[in-house]
Amino acid sequence: MTYDNASADILIVEDDLDYQAALCDILALEGYGAKGVATISEYQASPHRNTCSMLLLDRNLPDGDGLEILKRHRQQSNAPVIFITGEGSLEDRITGMDADADYYLVKPIKTDELLAIIRRCLRKKQSVPPACWVLDTVQWTLRDPEQNSLALTRTEMLLLKSLAAHSGVAVARDEIVNALGKSPDSYDFRRLEVAIRRLRKKLESSDLSVLPLETVYGIGYVLNAELKVQSTQKTD
Repeated sequence: MTYDNASADILIVEDDLDYQAALCDILALEGYGAKGVATISEYQASPHRNTCSMLLLDRNLPDGDGLEILKRHRQQSNAPVIFITGEGSLEDRITGMDADADYYLVKPIKTDELLAIIRRCLRKKQSVPPACWVLDTVQWTLRDPEQNSLALTRTEMLLLKSLAAHSGVAVARDEIVNALGKSPDSYDFRRLEVAIRRLRKKLESSDLSVLPLETVYGIGYVLNAELKVQSTQKTD
Protein backbone atom coordinates (compact mmCIF):
# COMPACT_ATOMS: atom_id res chain seq x y z
CA MET A 1 0.00 0.00 0.00
CA THR A 2 1.39 3.40 -0.99
CA TYR A 3 0.63 7.07 -0.59
CA ASP A 4 0.86 9.04 -3.84
CA ASN A 5 1.47 12.71 -4.48
CA ALA A 6 1.75 14.64 -7.73
CA SER A 7 5.34 13.65 -8.50
CA ALA A 8 8.16 11.60 -7.07
CA ASP A 9 11.00 14.04 -6.40
CA ILE A 10 11.29 12.70 -2.85
CA LEU A 11 10.68 9.01 -2.16
CA ILE A 12 9.64 8.02 1.38
CA VAL A 13 10.02 4.47 2.68
CA GLU A 14 7.88 4.26 5.83
CA ASP A 15 5.57 1.44 6.94
CA ASP A 16 3.51 3.62 9.31
CA LEU A 17 1.05 4.79 6.66
CA ASP A 18 -0.31 7.67 8.72
CA TYR A 19 3.19 8.98 9.31
CA GLN A 20 4.06 8.40 5.66
CA ALA A 21 1.01 10.38 4.55
CA ALA A 22 1.84 13.19 6.97
CA LEU A 23 5.37 13.47 5.57
CA CYS A 24 4.01 13.57 2.02
CA ASP A 25 1.54 16.32 2.97
CA ILE A 26 4.26 18.38 4.67
CA LEU A 27 6.52 18.08 1.65
CA ALA A 28 3.68 18.95 -0.72
CA LEU A 29 2.96 22.13 1.26
CA GLU A 30 6.62 23.08 0.80
CA GLY A 31 6.35 22.58 -2.95
CA TYR A 32 8.06 19.21 -3.18
CA GLY A 33 6.69 16.21 -5.00
CA ALA A 34 6.54 13.10 -2.83
CA LYS A 35 5.68 9.44 -3.08
CA GLY A 36 5.60 6.85 -0.31
CA VAL A 37 6.15 3.11 -0.16
CA ALA A 38 5.93 0.90 2.90
CA THR A 39 8.32 -2.02 2.37
CA ILE A 40 11.60 -3.03 0.77
CA SER A 41 9.73 -4.98 -1.90
CA GLU A 42 7.60 -1.92 -2.75
CA TYR A 43 10.76 0.15 -2.98
CA GLN A 44 12.25 -2.39 -5.37
CA ALA A 45 9.11 -2.28 -7.53
CA SER A 46 8.93 1.53 -7.56
CA PRO A 47 9.88 3.10 -10.90
CA HIS A 48 11.06 6.17 -8.97
CA ARG A 49 13.74 4.52 -6.85
CA ASN A 50 16.57 5.51 -9.21
CA THR A 51 15.18 8.88 -10.30
CA CYS A 52 14.14 10.49 -7.02
CA SER A 53 16.05 13.56 -5.90
CA MET A 54 16.09 12.35 -2.28
CA LEU A 55 15.23 9.29 -0.20
CA LEU A 56 13.65 9.48 3.29
CA LEU A 57 14.14 6.07 4.85
CA ASP A 58 12.92 4.17 7.88
CA ARG A 59 14.98 1.25 9.19
CA ASN A 60 12.50 -1.07 10.90
CA LEU A 61 10.41 -2.24 7.92
CA PRO A 62 8.08 -5.26 7.72
CA ASP A 63 10.39 -7.16 5.36
CA GLY A 64 13.81 -6.10 6.62
CA ASP A 65 16.18 -3.32 7.63
CA GLY A 66 16.20 -0.05 5.69
CA LEU A 67 19.98 -0.41 5.53
CA GLU A 68 19.36 -2.92 2.76
CA ILE A 69 17.60 -0.23 0.74
CA LEU A 70 20.44 2.22 1.37
CA LYS A 71 22.95 -0.32 0.06
CA ARG A 72 20.92 -0.88 -3.11
CA HIS A 73 20.26 2.83 -3.53
CA ARG A 74 23.96 3.68 -3.43
CA GLN A 75 24.59 1.18 -6.23
CA GLN A 76 22.17 3.07 -8.48
CA SER A 77 22.05 6.70 -7.38
CA ASN A 78 23.91 9.48 -5.60
CA ALA A 79 20.70 11.14 -4.39
CA PRO A 80 20.84 12.15 -0.69
CA VAL A 81 19.47 9.72 1.90
CA ILE A 82 18.01 10.76 5.26
CA PHE A 83 17.12 8.12 7.82
CA ILE A 84 14.00 8.91 9.88
CA THR A 85 13.71 6.04 12.31
CA GLY A 86 13.05 4.92 15.85
CA GLU A 87 16.32 2.93 15.88
CA GLY A 88 18.22 5.60 17.78
CA SER A 89 21.01 4.05 19.80
CA LEU A 90 24.54 5.33 19.29
CA GLU A 91 25.43 2.06 17.56
CA ASP A 92 22.41 2.40 15.25
CA ARG A 93 23.35 5.97 14.31
CA ILE A 94 26.97 5.04 13.66
CA THR A 95 25.87 2.07 11.54
CA GLY A 96 23.61 4.30 9.47
CA MET A 97 26.24 6.95 8.87
CA ASP A 98 28.91 4.35 8.10
CA ALA A 99 26.51 2.94 5.50
CA ASP A 100 26.69 6.36 3.75
CA ALA A 101 23.48 8.01 4.90
CA ASP A 102 23.62 11.80 4.64
CA TYR A 103 21.69 12.32 7.90
CA TYR A 104 20.31 10.07 10.63
CA LEU A 105 17.26 11.49 12.45
CA VAL A 106 15.61 9.72 15.37
CA LYS A 107 11.83 9.88 15.85
CA PRO A 108 10.12 11.99 16.97
CA ILE A 109 11.59 14.64 14.69
CA LYS A 110 10.92 18.36 14.40
CA THR A 111 9.37 19.30 11.06
CA ASP A 112 11.36 22.53 10.74
CA GLU A 113 14.62 20.66 11.30
CA LEU A 114 13.74 18.05 8.65
CA LEU A 115 12.83 20.72 6.09
CA ALA A 116 16.06 22.61 6.79
CA ILE A 117 18.08 19.43 6.25
CA ILE A 118 16.20 18.65 3.02
CA ARG A 119 16.87 22.16 1.70
CA ARG A 120 20.54 21.89 2.62
CA CYS A 121 20.95 18.50 0.93
CA LEU A 122 19.24 19.65 -2.26
CA ARG A 123 21.22 22.91 -2.38
CA LYS A 124 24.45 21.01 -1.93
CA LYS A 125 23.52 18.56 -4.67
CA GLN A 126 22.58 21.32 -7.11
CA SER A 127 25.59 23.52 -6.39
CA VAL A 128 28.19 20.88 -7.25
CA PRO A 129 28.43 20.28 -11.00
CA PRO A 130 29.17 16.69 -11.98
CA ALA A 131 32.85 16.07 -12.55
CA CYS A 132 33.40 15.07 -16.17
CA TRP A 133 36.26 12.75 -17.02
CA VAL A 134 37.31 11.74 -20.53
CA LEU A 135 38.59 8.33 -21.60
CA ASP A 136 40.35 8.22 -24.97
CA THR A 137 40.17 4.67 -26.30
CA VAL A 138 42.64 5.31 -29.12
CA GLN A 139 45.29 7.27 -27.25
CA TRP A 140 44.69 5.11 -24.15
CA THR A 141 44.55 8.12 -21.87
CA LEU A 142 42.36 9.29 -19.00
CA ARG A 143 41.77 13.04 -18.52
CA ASP A 144 40.30 14.52 -15.36
CA PRO A 145 38.01 17.60 -15.15
CA GLU A 146 41.07 19.84 -14.66
CA GLN A 147 42.52 18.54 -17.95
CA ASN A 148 45.31 16.51 -16.35
CA SER A 149 46.06 13.42 -18.41
CA LEU A 150 47.32 9.93 -17.57
CA ALA A 151 48.54 7.21 -19.93
CA LEU A 152 46.83 3.85 -19.48
CA THR A 153 47.56 0.25 -20.36
CA ARG A 154 45.16 -1.55 -22.68
CA THR A 155 43.68 -3.47 -19.75
CA GLU A 156 43.13 -0.27 -17.76
CA MET A 157 41.49 1.40 -20.76
CA LEU A 158 39.10 -1.53 -21.35
CA LEU A 159 38.30 -1.75 -17.67
CA LEU A 160 37.39 1.94 -17.45
CA LYS A 161 35.44 1.74 -20.70
CA SER A 162 33.25 -1.02 -19.25
CA LEU A 163 32.56 1.11 -16.16
CA ALA A 164 31.93 4.27 -18.22
CA ALA A 165 28.94 2.62 -19.89
CA HIS A 166 27.26 2.38 -16.47
CA SER A 167 28.42 5.45 -14.54
CA GLY A 168 26.94 5.49 -11.05
CA VAL A 169 25.76 1.87 -11.32
CA ALA A 170 27.53 -1.23 -10.04
CA VAL A 171 28.99 -3.35 -12.85
CA ALA A 172 29.29 -7.08 -12.23
CA ARG A 173 32.73 -8.68 -12.30
CA ASP A 174 31.62 -11.05 -15.06
CA GLU A 175 30.66 -8.11 -17.29
CA ILE A 176 34.02 -6.42 -16.73
CA VAL A 177 35.87 -9.64 -17.51
CA ASN A 178 33.89 -10.00 -20.74
CA ALA A 179 34.87 -6.43 -21.64
CA LEU A 180 38.50 -7.43 -21.15
CA GLY A 181 38.03 -10.12 -23.79
CA LYS A 182 38.19 -12.98 -21.30
CA SER A 183 35.78 -15.74 -20.30
CA PRO A 184 34.42 -15.52 -16.73
CA ASP A 185 34.24 -19.32 -16.63
CA SER A 186 38.02 -19.71 -16.81
CA TYR A 187 39.22 -16.32 -15.58
CA ASP A 188 41.02 -15.95 -12.26
CA PHE A 189 39.15 -13.03 -10.66
CA ARG A 190 42.15 -12.27 -8.50
CA ARG A 191 43.71 -10.83 -11.67
CA LEU A 192 40.86 -8.31 -11.86
CA GLU A 193 41.38 -7.33 -8.21
CA VAL A 194 45.09 -6.83 -8.90
CA ALA A 195 44.33 -4.72 -11.98
CA ILE A 196 41.91 -2.52 -9.99
CA ARG A 197 44.43 -2.13 -7.16
CA ARG A 198 47.23 -1.19 -9.56
CA LEU A 199 44.99 1.32 -11.35
CA ARG A 200 44.05 2.95 -8.04
CA LYS A 201 47.70 3.22 -6.98
CA LYS A 202 48.59 4.62 -10.40
CA LEU A 203 45.88 7.26 -10.07
CA GLU A 204 46.89 8.12 -6.51
CA SER A 205 50.50 8.72 -7.55
CA SER A 206 49.51 10.86 -10.55
CA ASP A 207 48.48 14.51 -10.79
CA LEU A 208 44.88 13.58 -11.53
CA SER A 209 41.94 14.34 -9.26
CA VAL A 210 40.49 11.54 -7.15
CA LEU A 211 38.57 9.13 -9.37
CA PRO A 212 35.59 7.72 -7.41
CA LEU A 213 36.13 4.08 -8.38
CA GLU A 214 34.59 1.99 -5.62
CA THR A 215 34.19 -1.68 -4.79
CA VAL A 216 30.62 -2.98 -4.39
CA TYR A 217 31.11 -6.11 -2.33
CA GLY A 218 29.41 -9.19 -3.71
CA ILE A 219 28.77 -7.51 -7.07
CA GLY A 220 31.71 -5.74 -8.70
CA TYR A 221 32.74 -2.12 -9.09
CA VAL A 222 31.08 1.26 -9.61
CA LEU A 223 32.38 4.52 -11.06
CA ASN A 224 30.57 7.40 -9.37
CA ALA A 225 31.53 10.03 -11.93
CA GLU A 226 30.63 10.96 -15.48
CA LEU A 227 33.21 9.42 -17.80
CA LYS A 228 32.89 10.32 -21.48
CA VAL A 229 34.44 7.94 -23.98
CA GLN A 230 36.04 9.40 -27.08
CA SER A 231 38.30 8.15 -29.84
CA THR A 232 41.04 10.56 -30.91
CA GLN A 233 43.13 9.31 -33.78
CA LYS A 234 46.83 9.12 -33.10
CA THR A 235 49.03 11.54 -35.03
CA ASP A 236 52.50 10.87 -36.39
